[in-house]
Amino acid sequence: MVTDDGRRVGSSPRPEIALSWQRSRQSGLAPELSPNCVSISEVDRASRLMSAGQPVLDELTRQLEGTRFSVLLADRDCRIVYRWFGDPRLQRSLEDIGVVLGSQFAEGRIGTNALGTPYESLRAVEVHGEEHFAEALKRFSCYGHPIRHPLTGRIEGVLDITTSAEQGNPLFGPVVARAVNDVRQRMVEGARAAERKLFLAFQQATHRRSAAVAVLGEDVVFANRSCTDQLGSADPTLLRALLPRVPERGRLRTELALPEGARLAVTAERVPGTRDGTVFQVNRIVPSAIAPVPRPRENRGCRTVFVIGEPGTGRSARAREFAGSDPVTVFDAASALTQDPRDWAARFVRHTARAGSVVLVEDVHLLPERLRAVVREALAGGTAARVALTACPAEHSPAAALAAHCGRRVELAPLRARTDELPALAESMLRTERPDQPIRFTPRALAALCAQPWPGNLHELRAVVREVAAAPCAGVIDTEALPARYRGTARTDRLGGRELAERNAIITALSATGGNKLRAASRLGVSRTTLYRRMQALDIDADCPTL
Repeated sequence: MVTDDGRRVGSSPRPEIALSWQRSRQSGLAPELSPNCVSISEVDRASRLMSAGQPVLDELTRQLEGTRFSVLLADRDCRIVYRWFGDPRLQRSLEDIGVVLGSQFAEGRIGTNALGTPYESLRAVEVHGEEHFAEALKRFSCYGHPIRHPLTGRIEGVLDITTSAEQGNPLFGPVVARAVNDVRQRMVEGARAAERKLFLAFQQATHRRSAAVAVLGEDVVFANRSCTDQLGSADPTLLRALLPRVPERGRLRTELALPEGARLAVTAERVPGTRDGTVFQVNRIVPSAIAPVPRPRENRGCRTVFVIGEPGTGRSARAREFAGSDPVTVFDAASALTQDPRDWAARFVRHTARAGSVVLVEDVHLLPERLRAVVREALAGGTAARVALTACPAEHSPAAALAAHCGRRVELAPLRARTDELPALAESMLRTERPDQPIRFTPRALAALCAQPWPGNLHELRAVVREVAAAPCAGVIDTEALPARYRGTARTDRLGGRELAERNAIITALSATGGNKLRAASRLGVSRTTLYRRMQALDIDADCPTL
């Protein structure tokens, strides 16, 4: 028997069990499992782990046929992606505690167990009966072995054998270890096959000596000299920011902003037969080829502009570009809620009658109907001053009628849809925060930032950069230097391009509908049930904030 502090009665606890109990308590867990402790999401049945593991699992379960054992395989998020039961009663017992496909058995959720504990400790662990932290698991005995990629050393999953016996079986260790070694060997063979396909794609793409080419795979980067010259000080892995936008079939043609301020014309295409392999061809855009940015004087013919975008997307900055060098009078719609409406209206009318100036109304969707009518009448009748309005992109917004009276409408994309620009934006903000010290983000850190949903858009990115810049740094900011919630690309880094695009579409729809799930589902053309299911699978917070 094991006491609350991890000690066996009559003997000392095994160190790995004592440490696991300590971690479980530090995670705030109690021996009684909460009904909500198990998180369930969809799993990737075509992952590298499953591709390498399926033949090994087939052979392992054939050997265990007719026994009272179960075989479980968890992925790199400690979610169950495979399960097999040799006994129906054992299956029912394990399903009662949440052993289903997609359930996460991390130690921080379930306590000491033979999936989460090997995942946490990176070593094989036996857990027998009372050694489990949670009461519901104490009737099982199990052995789990982490599966680490033989080339990268990263954990890819955990293989577990479980039985209902009180004591472990001597077969556990050697049987599971042999299976894990077989999976690792198949991973090497699969990686070599994928690398061969990537290298052949690289050779084919570089048949022209002048072509600037990079080929990126999950763990492989090929780039020729022309590509590195085009990228300048940037690393080829910066191109990973574009992966979510590359279609499964066809080509992506876009531009990518480099940290130094230059821009690249990029063509990207998937490598058939690989998981995320992509061929990139890049060409630096020379200044003469860049379309001139409209200057304020070129907008003199446009008297009114409506700038729409989520908070933090740069609405105010874009509206001030419209103003140019003319003086700007700002009206904050939110302040109208606390002022006398007659005073606010009189001031607005007075300023719009002044020629040569610009009136900016921030968050016009917040104006009461009475004041929106005042703005609408001014726009319809013509004003001496030029007028700029900013608003959120909420569906059925009361400000929509005002947009119809503006000569120009500018819609700003959220930061999550501008991942090609994010590296340059982050680097520029970093230089602003640390102008006297050369400092840069690593490609891994930029990839982690590109994987975030950024509900706060540029404001949120600037806050992250400011926090990073304030910390001691030797000149390079890697993933570990990012704030904790921005490092873990566990939410999105293992999603394919299609899944990331779907995730962004759902977040955008929720933002546009003020978080209303029914209207967001209608906007996306799916049922509300499907929307909830995809939100869970793509790790989108059910209480997604109104943006």
